[in-house]
Amino acid sequence: MTQASGTLYGIGVGPGDPDLLTIKAVKILNQVDVVFTASSTKNEYSLARNIASPHLKAGTNLENLEFPMTEEKGALNAAWRANAEKVADVLKSGRSAAFLTLGDCLTYSTYSYLLNSLAEVYPEFQAKSVPGISSYQLAASKLNRSLCLHREALTVISGTDDHESLSRLLDLSENVVIMKSYRGSERVAELVRAKGLARKTAVCCNLGLPDEFIIDGIEAPLPEKISYFTLFLVNKNKI
Repeated sequence: MTQASGTLYGIGVGPGDPDLLTIKAVKILNQVDVVFTASSTKNEYSLARNIASPHLKAGTNLENLEFPMTEEKGALNAAWRANAEKVADVLKSGRSAAFLTLGDCLTYSTYSYLLNSLAEVYPEFQAKSVPGISSYQLAASKLNRSLCLHREALTVISGTDDHESLSRLLDLSENVVIMKSYRGSERVAELVRAKGLARKTAVCCNLGLPDEFIIDGIEAPLPEKISYFTLFLVNKNKI
């Protein structure tokens, strides 16, 4: 008899506060056989694992997947394939597994890359995705600010885009979230100011973590050191 394949659960752990994990995510984490987390090859630190740790039962089988900090596609693809094979081995054995990822599991997420790689090395795999709270949702709640009202639109974009693309995307809707800004944060801020939106923009860093801070109105230069976990929330109709 062929052994049934295990299921992979993509778990969005939210932006930082362990209390923001969903009840469904916690239930699954206490049922799976293996919990995978991702980290740099330089260390085994995983923020997603730290966020989920209060909800993990004693003796949880934790396995770390290492990825090089590089933009070289060959090295990244090789790492994704190797890690997908590790996950596939667990699933083929009939065991279930969870993969932890920050925020929502399908929004700018490492889990999405894992799904693509698994489809190549183990096309028969089964996966279920468990959504999590995105950082921009927490940003809006911290500011008590609507993400969109009535016929307004919301656009979520990457701060790594070039100047022309960012400028065009900023004009698309009344409300814009700019994620993944990090090293380009001041460049993004300058563009927002040039469009006369500085007073209507908040920059949010480390949301849900002990060192979080929010600057509501970015007329002044941003702090020199901006966290990797930084986003801009632009509300053009803000009073």
